Amino acid sequence: MPCATEVLDRFYSVRLGVSLPDLKPGQVGVGTCDRRTYAERGFGFVRLLWVMHFGDRAAASVHPAALAEVARLAWGRKPGEMLQDDFLSPACQALQRALARVAMGGGEMSVICYHPGGAEAVPCDGEVRALTPADKDKRMGEHPYMSAAEHPSAARGEAFGVFVGGGLVGEIITHEPSVTEMADLVAEDGIGVAEEYRGRGYGKALLAAWTREMQARGRVCVHSTSVGNAASIGLAGSVGYVEYARGRSVTWGELE
Repeated sequence: MPCATEVLDRFYSVRLGVSLPDLKPGQVGVGTCDRRTYAERGFGFVRLLWVMHFGDRAAASVHPAALAEVARLAWGRKPGEMLQDDFLSPACQALQRALARVAMGGGEMSVICYHPGGAEAVPCDGEVRALTPADKDKRMGEHPYMSAAEHPSAARGEAFGVFVGGGLVGEIITHEPSVTEMADLVAEDGIGVAEEYRGRGYGKALLAAWTREMQARGRVCVHSTSVGNAASIGLAGSVGYVEYARGRSVTWGELE
């Protein structure tokens, strides 16, 4: 069975349109990925520009209309330089010229973590279990997102909640896969705890339970957040997640 990083290298090779295993240390690869799977799931931004730095390698996925110019801009740059404004700004300008009706700007840097395997259970003073449709009426506190009980992953037993006194105070879902053919190999979480109940270990217990379930189903688990979100990065690390890559994508307006 391939290790977690081998699976993720395959996953992001498809997602970015660049074969990561073929990149040598210090190299930057530029490709184009205009796959229907992204449009179907709302990942249309990948058709514009997505830059990722994988430690000693880097890859940029760009719209075909600006592929040559962005490749020229990337030539001779070191992997870490790909995330900086002095690359992203002219790359966005190249895209702007190619796609004149799309308003673009540099996106926030993100960090992508993964679990190498063998997640441990984390106890808490609440009950952590898979969600059912009836649980959407049990939420307590202020939740920023839709009820995880109504998310498609709940029907597959891939959404969990933490209950305190019978009330639902935290939830975790499995995002819809951005690479359809690898949906059985990679899983990315979306997690939230009601603000009034944070700092009590509920997020850690949720992430641990979800990770253990996904690993039991043969999936590599991914947790992504903004590079400035220390709480989210710390949460992932407390469950055993380690950094895989850093990324940055453009923001955009109306795409015709």
